[in-house]
Amino acid sequence: METEKLIWHAYLRLFQGADQWHNRRFPPSFEARVGDERVDFSCRDWSMSCLRAETLQDRFQGRCHVLLSGPSVRRIARPALLGNAFLIGVNGSPQILDESGMGLDLYVVDDLHFVRNRTDDYLRFANRATYTLVNHGIVAELRALGLSLPNGVIVETINTPFRRARPPENDAVVFSRRFGDGLKPYGTVAYIALQAAYALGFRQVNLFGMDLNSAGRYYAENRPEPSNLLREYEHFILRPFRSVGAMVAAGEWSVVNCSPESRLPDSVLPKADPNEVLAASALMPLTPAVELVGRTSVSAA
Repeated sequence: METEKLIWHAYLRLFQGADQWHNRRFPPSFEARVGDERVDFSCRDWSMSCLRAETLQDRFQGRCHVLLSGPSVRRIARPALLGNAFLIGVNGSPQILDESGMGLDLYVVDDLHFVRNRTDDYLRFANRATYTLVNHGIVAELRALGLSLPNGVIVETINTPFRRARPPENDAVVFSRRFGDGLKPYGTVAYIALQAAYALGFRQVNLFGMDLNSAGRYYAENRPEPSNLLREYEHFILRPFRSVGAMVAAGEWSVVNCSPESRLPDSVLPKADPNEVLAASALMPLTPAVELVGRTSVSAA
């Protein structure tokens, strides 16, 4: 395997441009068989089958809560109320649900470092989700770790398309409304989660823990994961979220930032108190989407 890796890297460097270098994770032995509903990945004695994200396009409706990792999450008095809507968790944010044993509807990680450095947490949270959204880089990382997920949902990343050249950079802000177009990463996993929520069909979304400041994450970390929130904030955070705000202003959907002290101004997204929003959602009927929540398990390949 090491020999194949060296040869593959040399080939990309000598015969392909820098726009192909992200494909170094996918040597010829890494295969992806694309079907109508699933993609079956394999590499020597490892395999993993993922649902195609396109199969979930517009399948849901009602409210969606997106749980992020900012310090304001500590202000949530009754975390169990997060379960009164379709719940998306990211990175280490589901830790607040540990005491109640609550599950997730969708778990989203876009950072390979998180999978590599906090593998146990990644598997623990994925194990409690109905679906775990993955890109091809994360699938390759799981293969390197000898792991597979039974609930993986594969989606293309626009910046690093699988076995294709990276698209040229431009100043146009991209917000993907359809999984089939791929998802566009910027400076925060919140933007990935919002695109996923929209593609799933949700038009009422509440963001919890989107503080976007230097205070770190609400949970303790033995080895803090790198954060780019303060680097080039204007370009990679404010600019794309203004596109989300423009969609809200146009009546395309509702997105509320339930972090009153968030660095993102309320002129971009309206702000609200997290406990007031959760108390109000507890009085509303559950949507059919919430009733689809199930439990899966994660196994070693």
